[in-house]
Amino acid sequence: MRKVRTQVLVVGAGGAGLSLSIFLGDLGVDSLTIERHPATSHLPKAHYINQRTMEVFRQHGASETIYANGPKRENLQRIRWLTSIGGDGPLDRIKIIAPPIMGGSDAAPAYDAKGTTRTTNIPQLRLEPVLAGIVEARTPGRLLFEHELVALSQDEAGVTATVRNLTTDETFQIECDYLIAADGGRTLGPMLGVEMVGDQGLGDFYTIWFSADLSGYLDEDDIPMRRVFHPSDPYRVASLLTFGPTRFDRYSEEWASSFSRGRRLMSTVDHETVSDEELVEEGLRLLKIDVPVKINSVSRWRLETVIADKMSVGRVYFIGDAAHKHPPGAGLGLNSGIQDAHNIAWKLALAVKGLAPQALLDTYEVERRPVVSWNAEWAMQAMANAFVLMAALGAVPGETEEQTTRRFKTLMSDTRMGATRRAQLDEVFRVQRVEYAAHDMEMGFTYDAGAVVDDGSAPAWRDPMGNDYRPTSRPGSRLPHAWLNRGGEKLSSHDLAPLGGFALITGLGGLAWCNAAAELAAETGVDIHAVRVGAGGDVADPSGVWAKVREIADEGCILVRPDCHVGFRAMTKSADPRAALRNALSKILNRPL
Repeated sequence: MRKVRTQVLVVGAGGAGLSLSIFLGDLGVDSLTIERHPATSHLPKAHYINQRTMEVFRQHGASETIYANGPKRENLQRIRWLTSIGGDGPLDRIKIIAPPIMGGSDAAPAYDAKGTTRTTNIPQLRLEPVLAGIVEARTPGRLLFEHELVALSQDEAGVTATVRNLTTDETFQIECDYLIAADGGRTLGPMLGVEMVGDQGLGDFYTIWFSADLSGYLDEDDIPMRRVFHPSDPYRVASLLTFGPTRFDRYSEEWASSFSRGRRLMSTVDHETVSDEELVEEGLRLLKIDVPVKINSVSRWRLETVIADKMSVGRVYFIGDAAHKHPPGAGLGLNSGIQDAHNIAWKLALAVKGLAPQALLDTYEVERRPVVSWNAEWAMQAMANAFVLMAALGAVPGETEEQTTRRFKTLMSDTRMGATRRAQLDEVFRVQRVEYAAHDMEMGFTYDAGAVVDDGSAPAWRDPMGNDYRPTSRPGSRLPHAWLNRGGEKLSSHDLAPLGGFALITGLGGLAWCNAAAELAAETGVDIHAVRVGAGGDVADPSGVWAKVREIADEGCILVRPDCHVGFRAMTKSADPRAALRNALSKILNRPL
């Protein structure tokens, strides 16, 4: 049997698997990615790529390519609630409310000030081909479609995977140091006894992806998502999402609409028996559109919140949907998967290069499990908020359609009670920031244990509503961003970390830390770039923002991991900076130095 050798085998070419393939290639790791399907996903899935994930892609030189294939920023400003897209009834096409979404509108200044990138809204079936193209361009021949894993064995030295080429029916073996399961939990989880634990079957949903000209119904170009609530069917909320591929405004060539069936927001009604034709008819009826429509696909999906009972088995590690599955609320599912890949990539790189033991890889689950568990719980809560919103719109459980309609008419009326109800509606809809403006959820997640050195400081403040993100340099947190200047070049504090290496950031009084970093890098082979920030230092802080967010004295230091999370900090100078830094790096790498 033919044998192939690689350092890391990635099984699954979805969003997480393809991202990991890019990251590993950039870090100098020889990896091979296999996917049993003939191409990337052809079904509508996730679409929101949050600010932190775009920072990850920026770090790997992929953000501009992704932006070029998605909407312009002016098309990502608000989410519109309305009674229908079309129709000519007295309660049709009424615009209800349009709060900010995805870092747009009133939320934009906070996002711009605290991050290096902006969010985007690119459907996964368009994102994945972009990522696959980057993989093929940077590491030609290392992405194999129509290849299926059929068996594996592993020992202390490595993993042997038996793979079948579904085109030629050839079976061969791939020998690797580590295997990453990014297969959505379809193969490797059951094969290795990994169970998905949590709530399943919480509700059945359907998505129609179609082509149509809806510009005759719409008059707003800054809205990527619309939510349709009609008082005649108060617990049937449908969504309408711009799908491009070249326009993401009212002239979008394609659209996706998701909805549930039955008289409840989260229902399980004839999930297996309802036909595609029935779903198309029902979906278009909810939108009330009457124009030529070409159906591209109809998909069924089930609401669930599940986490793998273990995220590694020996030398096999699980990322993305193979490790956790979320409701779509707050768009945290795909983003969490890509951030899984980002977390494990630098650890794999150090491990295969002999700079760290496998024990460093074991910190992957220690760090990511609390984050993805909280993300999944948050997403479910965001979905449950729909009940609060329905009540604000006039839908009271147990009341008739006539009563709901009467309440809605009062809401929209030019009366004192109408004005009161609309004011209350504005207050209630502010809760949507937990789903559509969850800036702290996206940027503020921390690693409280793992490849970090606790400095004994109190946990950083986190917004209970997930909205207000306050950067901190506390170990485990994302490095605060500030625009700096180096020889006339504008760069972020994030750019101080070399790809795959560490950055030691200090002030003008931190020369001893810099000398210790240089000595330790030479001794260990670990790449550590030491930078003094300040007037007359290696990098200038012309705006003074870095001085405000760094939280250390000028003689202190921050050791930044390759994923731009803080691994260690010293608030001020040390009596023995060499010993302090050596001890910190030893704890982060999980090996004695």
